[in-house]
Amino acid sequence: MAKTKMPKNAGISTGDTGLASVHTVKLPLWPYLVTPAGSVGLAVATGLAHWRWADDPAAIGGVAVGLTLAGTALTALTWRAAAARGIVRRAVATTTCVAGSAWAIGATIAAPWSSPWLDMWLLGAPTASIAMAVVRILRSVGEDPTSSAGGGLAEAVKSLRNATVGRPTINGAKAAAAITLEPGTSVKELAGDRAALASALDVPETAVRVLPDPDSARRGRVEVVPVDQLRETLTWPGLSAPGRSIALPLVLGVMEDGEPLMVWLPGDHAAGRNAAHFLVVGMTGAGKTEVLLNIAAEVLSRIDADLWLADPRKGHQLPQWAKDGAARLAMTEDDTSDMLEVLYADIATRARQIGQHGHKQWTEGCAQCPRYRVAIVDEAAQVAAGNPLVTELTEAARSAGISLIFGLQRASHDRFPTSARANIGGSICLGVDSETDAGMALSDATLDAGAMPWAWKNTKPGYLYAEVPGTDPARWIMPARSFVADEDDRAAAVAPYRPAGAATRQTTPAESIHPSAPTREETPTPPLNKAIDPGDPPDDVDPATPISAPPGMPRFSFGERPKMAPAQARETLRTHLLTLADAGVDVVRPTELGDVLAETGLSGSWLYQQLRALTRGADALLTATDRGHYRIRVPEPV
Repeated sequence: MAKTKMPKNAGISTGDTGLASVHTVKLPLWPYLVTPAGSVGLAVATGLAHWRWADDPAAIGGVAVGLTLAGTALTALTWRAAAARGIVRRAVATTTCVAGSAWAIGATIAAPWSSPWLDMWLLGAPTASIAMAVVRILRSVGEDPTSSAGGGLAEAVKSLRNATVGRPTINGAKAAAAITLEPGTSVKELAGDRAALASALDVPETAVRVLPDPDSARRGRVEVVPVDQLRETLTWPGLSAPGRSIALPLVLGVMEDGEPLMVWLPGDHAAGRNAAHFLVVGMTGAGKTEVLLNIAAEVLSRIDADLWLADPRKGHQLPQWAKDGAARLAMTEDDTSDMLEVLYADIATRARQIGQHGHKQWTEGCAQCPRYRVAIVDEAAQVAAGNPLVTELTEAARSAGISLIFGLQRASHDRFPTSARANIGGSICLGVDSETDAGMALSDATLDAGAMPWAWKNTKPGYLYAEVPGTDPARWIMPARSFVADEDDRAAAVAPYRPAGAATRQTTPAESIHPSAPTREETPTPPLNKAIDPGDPPDDVDPATPISAPPGMPRFSFGERPKMAPAQARETLRTHLLTLADAGVDVVRPTELGDVLAETGLSGSWLYQQLRALTRGADALLTATDRGHYRIRVPEPV
């Protein structure tokens, strides 16, 4: 994808001269009169001082000492105050102050109209006035916009911390400068001053970022983007790599510097990148669903990937193209729980297939490996809260060629398991309600550097920060904006890549693992063979003998089993657990209780609720472990 052009000069409009309009203003005259007026005033003051104290040796000595101390203090103040003005201006100002102080002491003692003090004044005053005027002219008129903008940045940094600031540069819309703080001061301290730095520069706090140097605690870089480069809505340009592999990145939007926002799902051993799961976090109205639909469209257009799609809260509002294109669709809480169980049940088989062909992870071009699977679960809090299966999925799915993408309004521990969140390396954080919510979606380093998604809330839909595994973490602090697409455009774009005759089914776990056989064309029933009498059994068969099924004969299910009454289902589960305990099984996990689901006709959500219920009370049958397993407590005999 081509790089999006961003405005130059940090977004400031320019005129015919090519210089930013902020530099083409009339300058006041009075700053140029400060040095000449000061020279005249100093001559008058020294003359009056000589007239007042020259006849008293003790008094004139005290005046000389006082002038020496005052000159020293004034020189030190000038040197410190001019630190942010550049080395030339600092040197000129300090030298002028030293020369003026020395002349004032001598002229006060010997009279300013005597030689050589009058001669020195006649030569020194014009020289100092011209030198200061030249410095001001070069600063105000002759300097190019880059130096001017950089000077402002350097001044702001130095006004807050005693720092050495490198020559600032402007790259597109961004002004940046390398900084080195004094020993004993860390860059994190300057990062804590972002609000004051933004105030000094008169820009929003979100425009200032402080990036630490990974090799030094007191070195880093300050970046300022004074004009919002993402304020214009970004229309979806179409699919980024239709008809190609899922190994290529998904392009979801544009970064602040105009580069495309790219996300990789499968791993790449050569690039040192592992497969990735993602959290997509954003409050209502922040644009989370739009990001997830962009991901879904990209996945559907790739020739070696399948999309599993779930939304247990508002699944019926999904666009039709997404429903039709998904290999598996779940639109209720129970269906979503079942889908997660099937994902987990498939991991071992998929990992074995990948390993048998010599790969440690899913690899592009492996014809015998399973298709890459992308499971998107929006409103994941409906099924993830307190569900240990989610943690187990995030631990094991990546090596089996499965990427999980969970959409959440907030990723707090009561909405999404903390252990599962720790297993998810990728994060896309849109506008959130508070800094606490952002801390659950983004790393501390990104937040410390200046990421503030809570400042957007839902007033800037599509604004986001993306932490993409395998990419430079320095780019994680750069905001981006997602594309906005019309559903008709997305539907037309993915239509050529939808399998012929595809129709999404809410499959059962058994159907997902063992796909149904292809249907056969109906053929006419052949006429009966009149030579055989169906009512007359063969001579060597005793009709009274019972028919027995051969050992290992599979059982066939003809239709769904009716759901068992709740009380009976709970008793069935309890009996099954006690039977396992009698057989010597002391630890069980939910995915091993498929027989109970088959017998009761109930869903995985019901099973998880009942297992948790059996861990409570004085007569609890189960004890929950820290890995989502349950230990069976055998009741004491009465």
